[in-house]
Amino acid sequence: MKNIDEIDAVKSLARVAPGAQGGDPTGAGARALLAVITSEEPAAPVRTRGYAARRRALGLAASFALAAGVVVGPSLLEDGPGVPGSYAVTRTADGMVTIQVRDFHDALGLEKRLKELNVPAIVDHLPYGQVCRGPRGKHVEDIPQGLYSLPENIPGEKEGWQMQINTRLFRPGQTFVWTISSTPGGHGSSTSTYLMEGPVAPCEPVPAPKPKVYTPEFRTATVEGRSLEGMRVDEKTVGEVLPELRRRGKKVVFLIMAIPPGNPGGFGEERTQEEPVGDDWSVWEAEENAKGVIRLLVTEERYDRNPVYGGPRDAVISE
Repeated sequence: MKNIDEIDAVKSLARVAPGAQGGDPTGAGARALLAVITSEEPAAPVRTRGYAARRRALGLAASFALAAGVVVGPSLLEDGPGVPGSYAVTRTADGMVTIQVRDFHDALGLEKRLKELNVPAIVDHLPYGQVCRGPRGKHVEDIPQGLYSLPENIPGEKEGWQMQINTRLFRPGQTFVWTISSTPGGHGSSTSTYLMEGPVAPCEPVPAPKPKVYTPEFRTATVEGRSLEGMRVDEKTVGEVLPELRRRGKKVVFLIMAIPPGNPGGFGEERTQEEPVGDDWSVWEAEENAKGVIRLLVTEERYDRNPVYGGPRDAVISE
């Protein structure tokens, strides 16, 4: 079973509070998040908290870890007739660009290909332990919805991922800034993306600050060794969960979650409150703090899949 403390640390590090500045992939929290993700053996993806209720933080700055052990060889995608490459970029007549990547070391080639397809992009590659000196330019905060998608696995492929960029949504003077960093050991890559406007300074590599050790205030309560071990609350209603918690003498508070459009996985925090919510509200997980207070992660609306895990809890936590 995965170490649940590490899963909890990832979720807390990736959280963006409502109204706060979007997550900075060069900041301590993002680097700690990346260290946790890339230190894990390949497994079902952990969906992390990364959506701000009052700002499109997923579009402003996102940090993603690619699977370790990237293979370079004939099995890679083709970037032209019979020419094996580490990426493939195509554009449809309506301006939608699809990028499929298996290895990021050819950053200059990827940047050139994107510009050929009318994507105003800057792509940089950095060795592990380095970041670009900031600030490089002015960030765009009103990201057009649908400008680019979250990375996802390439359909039918065991390795690599793809994303899409809608070139029709770029405004004059905007630049898609894509920074690629090697992970420890050079067995994979992480990427961060920003949308900037106006001049963008070249990437000046500098040593990355050491991440701070993060101890989450709340951690998952329903797993082995925790106070609600063996109790499943995910995808039940508040009315189904509360009676058992009260029987156990637990103090309960409620985290009202904010879900991004389309529910791709991840969420933001609207508020934490002691006031009860409706019995028909949906519970997605339960957390506890050092004082034994149980916090139920809830939404008034019911969604097609658990936003905490991006799908069934069992796909992430096996017990």
